[in-house]
Amino acid sequence: MSLREYIDKLRGSGKEYVFLGKLGREYEVTRHAYQVRNRIVEFELEDTGIHCITNLISNRKDLYTILGVNNDVEAYEKIIDAIANPVKLEKVDFNEYFEETSYTLEDMPFIKYFREDGGYYLTGSIIVACIDNICNASFHRIMYVNENEAVVRIVPRHLYQIHISYSERGEDTPVAIVLGADPIVELASAITTRYGLFELEIAARLSGDNRIALTPKYKIPVPVTTSIVLEGVISRDKLVEEGPFVDILGLADIKRKQPVFQLEKIHVNKKYPILYHAIVPSLWDHIFLMGFPREAMIYNVVKTVSPNVKSVRLTIGSGGWLHAIVSIRQVKPGEARSVGMAVVTAHPSVKHVIVVDDDIDVDDPHMVEWAIATRVRGGEDIIIIRNTHGSTLDPRSRGGVGDKVIIDATKPFDEPWEKYKRVKIP
Repeated sequence: MSLREYIDKLRGSGKEYVFLGKLGREYEVTRHAYQVRNRIVEFELEDTGIHCITNLISNRKDLYTILGVNNDVEAYEKIIDAIANPVKLEKVDFNEYFEETSYTLEDMPFIKYFREDGGYYLTGSIIVACIDNICNASFHRIMYVNENEAVVRIVPRHLYQIHISYSERGEDTPVAIVLGADPIVELASAITTRYGLFELEIAARLSGDNRIALTPKYKIPVPVTTSIVLEGVISRDKLVEEGPFVDILGLADIKRKQPVFQLEKIHVNKKYPILYHAIVPSLWDHIFLMGFPREAMIYNVVKTVSPNVKSVRLTIGSGGWLHAIVSIRQVKPGEARSVGMAVVTAHPSVKHVIVVDDDIDVDDPHMVEWAIATRVRGGEDIIIIRNTHGSTLDPRSRGGVGDKVIIDATKPFDEPWEKYKRVKIP
């Protein structure tokens, strides 16, 4: 389905929707998204004529609706299955779905979300690149430079590896930038998988739609329901300053030299409505798209050491990234600590892990705090792992190296349950 069809699906499930008319490029989108969290916000971005939406995914129910599941475990299992069983893609004629335009980057939905941002950004931008029959699709923020150039933030992951390989050959990196992808493609593109596993094949398994089209010049595969495709190259040697930019924790990232995207052609979809997902940094869309696929990875690893895992949460307060809470039903001594170590293995960016019993609601921070208050003895139940790989998003890390804390907030295994059982309201 197209992005518009997924919006209709969410509205059919009861999610509220509001159209705000024209909004400016500076700050207005952020303010409105923050004020009406549980409504899909649609607007026309001034000077572009492009319709945009935000707050597409503002709670877990939205994810269930998009994935066609009823709860977290079903969602995790569906994502895990898609990673294990990707679907071969079917090529269709690019010209059947897309037409070339005379647009430049000036016509694209670059937005300045916060006063701290160093420029105007594309945030709902997925870059697809291929080399030697290996393809990758991943999210990257892109800052406007001029009508033909933008600067791309590339962290050392798979696109970085592809870009380095092209640069070592003395070549620029051919890419397609996908704008207005459907949320299944977005979820798949947010998954960190092994190098060589193409995220669009994961999306095809999740959605049942395996159609892709190859861009005219560089033959880059893109989903046929995509609204806008920018075709061009990432320069092998031209760098400009990118940033500051507000990250998922609501902190302003630093300026740094990053490679330049050089536009060649812009194509728009002629079969599906043109619509762009304006992801507000550090708000709900950003947190759920980035964090939820990682929850599935945590669940998959944790269940190998604790088959009775009930819930996994990367918390909203930590940007859906740095804090994990896992609830389990203990069946053996030491199980909670093994779970904590499994979380660290599954999600190396995690900073603090709290493991609780299955009577604790992981979505209720007061209950989690109560578990810490009543079931933790500091000298026995807090494990500190010093100077290990973490997240560069953590301002207390030094170059991504920091400490991890595992808190075993479960009932001591060898003590009676009645001692730690919370009474119920009569």
